[in-house]
Amino acid sequence: MTSEAVRDLMLYGMLMVSAAGFYAMFYALGRMLGRPGVVAFSYLFALLQALGALGMILPPHLDPFWKYLIAFSSVVYLFVPQGMWWVVTTFHEKEHAH
Repeated sequence: MTSEAVRDLMLYGMLMVSAAGFYAMFYALGRMLGRPGVVAFSYLFALLQALGALGMILPPHLDPFWKYLIAFSSVVYLFVPQGMWWVVTTFHEKEHAH
């Protein structure tokens, strides 16, 4: 693998991870503030996360195991912010009910 390929994989990985973080942050912020526009904005970062994953999956540099792992984690993470929002709000609803 060339140094350029390593650099590209690192940049795509950084894009995937940082975009996932911004996706979660803006999703939660939009839900907390009751601002659907901010939630919609968060989905742009979900798209960037998926593009970062594709940038690592499509080139021939990684073994199939890593490509499947990256694809799986990217798809699963698309649902993590919604799932965590449900967990947190459900937990606090039960907490306030007592």
